[in-house]
Amino acid sequence: MSYNYVESNGVIVPNTSTIKTDVENEWRAIAGEDATVDPSSFEGRLIDKTTNERISVARNNSDLANQLNPNMANGSFVDAHLSLVGGARDGQEQSTVELTLTGIVGTNIPSGSFVEDDNQQLWFLVDTTQIGTGNTVTASFRSLNYGPIPAAIGEITKIISGVVGWETVNNEVAATEGKLEQNDVSAKRQRRSELGANTRSVAESVIAAVFKLEGVNGIQFRENNTSSATTIDGVSMIAKSSWLCVDGGVTSEIAEAYYTNRWGTAFNGSVSYDYTDPISGQLSEVLIDRATEVPIKCTIEARVSQSQNAVEDITQAILDYAEGLVEGEPGFSLGLDASPFEVASAVNAQLPDVFVKKCQLAKIGDSFSTDTITNAIYEKSTIVRGEITVVLV
Repeated sequence: MSYNYVESNGVIVPNTSTIKTDVENEWRAIAGEDATVDPSSFEGRLIDKTTNERISVARNNSDLANQLNPNMANGSFVDAHLSLVGGARDGQEQSTVELTLTGIVGTNIPSGSFVEDDNQQLWFLVDTTQIGTGNTVTASFRSLNYGPIPAAIGEITKIISGVVGWETVNNEVAATEGKLEQNDVSAKRQRRSELGANTRSVAESVIAAVFKLEGVNGIQFRENNTSSATTIDGVSMIAKSSWLCVDGGVTSEIAEAYYTNRWGTAFNGSVSYDYTDPISGQLSEVLIDRATEVPIKCTIEARVSQSQNAVEDITQAILDYAEGLVEGEPGFSLGLDASPFEVASAVNAQLPDVFVKKCQLAKIGDSFSTDTITNAIYEKSTIVRGEITVVLV
């Protein structure tokens, strides 16, 4: 048996092309050159059985060897690769959401205060906050229950905890859903984002530290190491500063990780958090940006050879791709474009019996097109089940 090593991606594949010939030659060496090797004969059946056994061993050996490749590993081997960079597979996670609270200026709202959404799910305030100028404040909340707890825009409006001076609550953005258990696909993507976990004051350390936080699904980071203000990839940045945009997570935890692992001392962004350095006691304003969601819709025409629930299967395949649950695909991530071609490929990858004839995407309110939807680095495409139309042809 021999093996081939693919240098471009570090994958080991067994070379099974000569195994049967090798077995036949071994049989002739034992039984003589005139020995029959006809597949229909008894001897041929034995040769086929031995060949299949050797092929199985070769494939098993290559599968085991590929566990040393972090991009090919599965199960406990993924956990081992995560440990090498100081990480660990995420456990159960709660959903997170940024809520707008209104009321009397100066009202203190203690951490742990509860609100409720239209689905009767409870959400609690992560850090104590105070209603400021303009009679409003934005604060981070977590779902009481673990898992993918959804909350669409405008669904969190009921105050449960009776805090005098707190009058209304609303979510102007949808919740970032949690999860019950992190799968291998997500864990391998996490490892790549945490390679700089053991460093400080470099871009990799900021990305790794923030990505390790519960509920964080995407990050974009930029640096301006010049002595003047400039615009980088559409983001205005002051001199000697950095910029961080985060999809999901709790603002206070992000600010702490950003400040601790920061590059330089100046920040950019529209979301402000006052962080107190635990050693010096100095109060610093940490600025970040939040992901701007771009809701889109999809229509897909497909031919199915066999399926009991073709429409539902295709719809779920698109949703899984969007959430980044397809091996090797980032899905609809922060700062990435939304491609109809990639969506169609993801459906084919998950459902081999489906042939996608045409796939089109569009922003809500626009006309469908096969063109790619271009997003800025602070934008993220999102899609819900009700905006997916499957046409079987």
